[in-house]
Amino acid sequence: MLTLSQIFLYFRSAVYLYWAMSAALLGYWAVYFEGEKGFAVAKIGLMMSMYVGAALIGQYFFGYLCDKLQSIRIPVSLAAVLFALLATAIPTLSDKVWIYPCMALVGFFQQPIGPMLDSWTLKHLSRHDQRTLFGKIRGFGSLGWATVALLTAYLIFYYSWNMMFIVSVLAGLLLSGLVLLIPDVGESNSGLTQEQSETPEHSGLTMQRALFHLFGNKAYLYILAVVFLMYLGVQTTFNFQGLLIKGTGGGVKELGWTYFFGVMSEMPAMFLSVWLLPKMAPRKLMLVAGGLYMLRYGLIIYFQTSWIIMLTACLEGVAFGVMLTALRNYVFSVVAEDVQTSAMTLVDAVFLALTVIVGGVAGGWIIDTYSAMHMLAACACSTGLAVVLLLGGKRFDKHHALAKANQST
Repeated sequence: MLTLSQIFLYFRSAVYLYWAMSAALLGYWAVYFEGEKGFAVAKIGLMMSMYVGAALIGQYFFGYLCDKLQSIRIPVSLAAVLFALLATAIPTLSDKVWIYPCMALVGFFQQPIGPMLDSWTLKHLSRHDQRTLFGKIRGFGSLGWATVALLTAYLIFYYSWNMMFIVSVLAGLLLSGLVLLIPDVGESNSGLTQEQSETPEHSGLTMQRALFHLFGNKAYLYILAVVFLMYLGVQTTFNFQGLLIKGTGGGVKELGWTYFFGVMSEMPAMFLSVWLLPKMAPRKLMLVAGGLYMLRYGLIIYFQTSWIIMLTACLEGVAFGVMLTALRNYVFSVVAEDVQTSAMTLVDAVFLALTVIVGGVAGGWIIDTYSAMHMLAACACSTGLAVVLLLGGKRFDKHHALAKANQST
């Protein structure tokens, strides 16, 4: 029988491995396909769209599967193994026709693992009344991305491009094996009696019923709107960050340090959220995150130097760390237990996939028609609208408080 501290150690290791396998492959795949496979930039953009589109579908599919099976361990382990198989196959493919669907399948299997792990973590924390400790676990994901991305760069430099696939495959297989050691949600589902677990709500969950629960929940729809508007700006800025730096006189070195500062700032922010969440409603913490994002936009627009873009990445990292932990706790509190994982993956589909699709098209058009700084101003406006929604969402704090009270009884 595992102790609680052992289970939490496994969760920390799992999120570290997930973000490690993601960093090794996704951090370098665009450069790899351009230099090693001879893809034109436009073709890489098409591949990125296919990856994101498949991820959008995979997010909800796996979230529903977890809720339907009342199991997260099986879908996570399966997705990690299939990801590893795809990462093994990609460097052996020479025909571009096969590379496109492979990268789409990578998105389908890889992207949902993150929110599934987060949901699984929160379910265990909730049953021990320690949900505010989520940031102490999730912060290891940021550490995994930062350390393994740097390690992979050196391995590629000293050995070969195949190292990015080797690292991602090893991390994926280790993750698949590790999660089999963690008690599944059904094994410690002390919040449900035997009679409750056999009701149609849990045993007969359909995709239609899950969607009905989620889209009939006003508090959940409210946060989806907030997430879309805030991360439409944030994700567009992130994806075009290289052009912003280039336009202000910077280069690849400044871009690399920008990513490093941003990711390394996430971890302390997530640890800080452990102290903040019991003192502030999640909506207020999300307001803090929105304010930090707006401050970064304002500083970049005012100074327009690559150094400011690089240094203010710390603001973005702190904002993301605070936003993610508050968002996860908010979503987990306002939806029914039997659709919590579906709710989590659908939120990620909005801020990791839908915003990228919309922002990629809109941001590219604004840059081509006007400039990168005009694009940044538009991103600031989008995030500003999210802040306005958060300022006007006080009534949903009551919804959150009621859900929290019902959960504790």
